[in-house]
Amino acid sequence: MSEMLVRKKRVPWGHLVLFGWMPSLLKVLTYRMILGYRIGKGVKIAFGGVVVGREVSLGDHVEIGFLAVVTGRHISMGRHSSVGTMSYVACERIEIGEDARIREQVYVGGPQLPESRFSLGDRTIVLQMAFINPTKPVVIGHDTGIGGHCLIFTHSAWLNVLDGYPVSYQGVTLGNSVWLPWRIFVMPGTTIGDGSVIGANSLVSGAIPPDSLAVGSPARVVRSAPDFPRRLTDAQKAETVAGIVAEFDRLMRDGGVTIAESPPQRSYTRGRKTWRVLWLRTGDGRDLSVRAGDTVLSEQGLADVALADFRARGVHWLDLGGRSRSRGGSPLTEELALFIARYGIRLPRD
Repeated sequence: MSEMLVRKKRVPWGHLVLFGWMPSLLKVLTYRMILGYRIGKGVKIAFGGVVVGREVSLGDHVEIGFLAVVTGRHISMGRHSSVGTMSYVACERIEIGEDARIREQVYVGGPQLPESRFSLGDRTIVLQMAFINPTKPVVIGHDTGIGGHCLIFTHSAWLNVLDGYPVSYQGVTLGNSVWLPWRIFVMPGTTIGDGSVIGANSLVSGAIPPDSLAVGSPARVVRSAPDFPRRLTDAQKAETVAGIVAEFDRLMRDGGVTIAESPPQRSYTRGRKTWRVLWLRTGDGRDLSVRAGDTVLSEQGLADVALADFRARGVHWLDLGGRSRSRGGSPLTEELALFIARYGIRLPRD
């Protein structure tokens, strides 16, 4: 191939040879001390995983999987975010929010422009085998899900524009709490509003308003607010939470965890270690009998004074009503938070 004026590296072979083989601890130290990356505590970069950029910031507990490549000029990854095994993320500017997850074998890349940008909000997930082209900016909000085999394009070009064929270069914006199930094709220039759901196997072009259900090829809105999403009564919410906790306990018992109940306290024991959960169904969390390391699961919003007390005493919490969680947590806190996320309940960290 003839030499190009601007070198384009799809695979950073030199960086892989120099750093890819290093164990995680050595790689993190090298990135900090030699390349000047800003890297938080608890960061893990697996064998073959690399991060290549001019300005790089990795928050606490970021994970880069086996043979995963993240490359761009400006890279920022928030706390507890991750890029899965054999995924490839390449863009001029990469912004990944905290608790955001890019699963295995996801491809983000394509022709680059100075404004190329891939922005993924907090607690957003991109599932396996998705393909995202951020030639023009792709901006995805918080708590949004991109299903496996989804395709998001910001350019549509092949045949000669001078022969009258259409060529399009336009960004894509997905709002907060959007859900794209598997095998959805998103065309350049698409905007999807907050809280909207697209039916599987749909093709989306243009604007989809907030709080809508759209299906088909091209996708058409079939339901919208106030009928979508369905509003639950307090009794229905309480019944739903009870069902989730019952399913969680069933999963824990199957994993060898012993559960003892003394309402509102619940103890989970594995081996010689025991963790406690206080399941708070009513009240605002003040004056609770909890100790450091305990987890409060609250269906009602916790009072500010209770949260301040929990922070001071090292008590963890998952506040379903107030939509928040403690900054960190015990293994039980993390397990429960991960499980309730299966039901779309994702809580911002303190």
